[in-house]
Amino acid sequence: MSGLRVAFPDTRKTYCFDAFPSIDKVSKVASPVLVIHGTEDEVIDFSHGLAMYERCPRAVEPLWVEGAGHNDIELYAQYLERLKQFISIELPTS
Repeated sequence: MSGLRVAFPDTRKTYCFDAFPSIDKVSKVASPVLVIHGTEDEVIDFSHGLAMYERCPRAVEPLWVEGAGHNDIELYAQYLERLKQFISIELPTS
């Protein structure tokens, strides 16, 4: 959702010094968006991925990778399969 929210999970609003206020910008994205997040991400809590998906008006079916962490998600077969589907099917039809 934002850099500050990663460091301080109880943060509920965006401050001017937050370097990555993605949660405030995602509603303005006009292209299709694929949200991929590991359920066991130890760096950025899973709730951040879910919130981004819920606020994105052009989100396609997300990929929640059960058991994946922050630095190993690409090791799961469904990661590449879903990415290929997004690039070859969902992006061209938008």
